[in-house]
Amino acid sequence: MKKILVPTDFSDCARAAENIALDIAKKANAEIHFLHLILTPLDWVKLPKEKEKNFPEVLAKIGTANAELGELKRKAEKLGLPCEVHINYDHGRDEICDHIKHHNHDFVVMGSHGTKGVRELLGSNTQKVVRYAEVPVLVVKENTSFSNLNKILFASDFADHAIKPFGKVAEFARFMQAEIVALYVNVPGRFLETDEIDERMAKFIGNFSDVNCSAHHYDALSIERGIIKFSEKVDSEIIAIATHGDRGIFNLFSSSITEKLVNHSTSPVLCINMNSL
Repeated sequence: MKKILVPTDFSDCARAAENIALDIAKKANAEIHFLHLILTPLDWVKLPKEKEKNFPEVLAKIGTANAELGELKRKAEKLGLPCEVHINYDHGRDEICDHIKHHNHDFVVMGSHGTKGVRELLGSNTQKVVRYAEVPVLVVKENTSFSNLNKILFASDFADHAIKPFGKVAEFARFMQAEIVALYVNVPGRFLETDEIDERMAKFIGNFSDVNCSAHHYDALSIERGIIKFSEKVDSEIIAIATHGDRGIFNLFSSSITEKLVNHSTSPVLCINMNSL
């Protein structure tokens, strides 16, 4: 992890994302960038300078954003972190996804507004980021500290296609010095006997002998319910899942599982897009 992006609208949940991203950047010795989107009625970049005064509300938003971003930059630099701040003018394009690719970010931290789901995250672009970003995206709700992160819950079917996503989570766990709690949720319709689950998980985890990882399975009526209940049981600070973008997780879980977890879990959710691995 070398360059972290934090899209922010300066709301309370965005502040939570900012603080967590600073904790992660400090641990990883990574560069951190803060991005603010301003919705404009026309292409602001191409607007002649002399016409900007015709849009005083936009100018006021730009002034406020510059002040807020300046404060974030100073906060990061006090921690010894290289930092850049950006304002993008959003007029219907995939601004955040484009920004990630253009600036070669390899990790994104975003805030979630309460329990309204990813469609409410920092504007309409965020659902696309969660689904389509080619880098891990950590979605957070509450202001907390990652300075002493202990447990990351990784939920999966632990087939071969989960190896690369697990590798990304393992990389994150190493520099955060956290344990990975590997979880198989046993649900009706896809029920496996205990010995089959144990054998599958032991074989899978054997590929990562250098990672502090424990294997668990949990019976539940739904994947989402099992993940959330077990996360609460073991007090994990993060839930990590691999997704196929808008096609769901490993084609085994419902296409809306990521949104459901973001909606109903109070824990941050780390999304690893399988399509980018």
